[in-house]
Amino acid sequence: MSDKTTPTIRQQRAALASSDEARREAVVQELEAIGAGEATDVIQWDDMGRVTLTPSDQLSDRARRSVKKVKVTPNQFGNQIEVEMHDKLSALRLLAKHRGLLEPNANDQKPSMIGINITGPTAKIVEIDGDDG
Repeated sequence: MSDKTTPTIRQQRAALASSDEARREAVVQELEAIGAGEATDVIQWDDMGRVTLTPSDQLSDRARRSVKKVKVTPNQFGNQIEVEMHDKLSALRLLAKHRGLLEPNANDQKPSMIGINITGPTAKIVEIDGDDG
């Protein structure tokens, strides 16, 4: 893993709004790596369910950027492995917003409000004379 820490979402938003092009591009690359990262970049498992970690010197740059935490705890059965990835959905949402994919298109027609009045059937009241005369 690299020593570099991933900026928070708030810091990434600020960087994307920055006038510094190099800073914006660095954040975009970081978000793209997080958005494209997959657990199988870091761990593998076999048919028996045995999980192994990819050695850190074999991790791609994308994998290093997308991993938030790796925890290996020895136990009586071997090692318990926990891998936490950065929030992919937040990264993709922030990227989409930055690229203008979440902004409404001004040329699109917006639906208008339509009022609907519903009138039920008119009831006729019929009196039935109860005299059996």
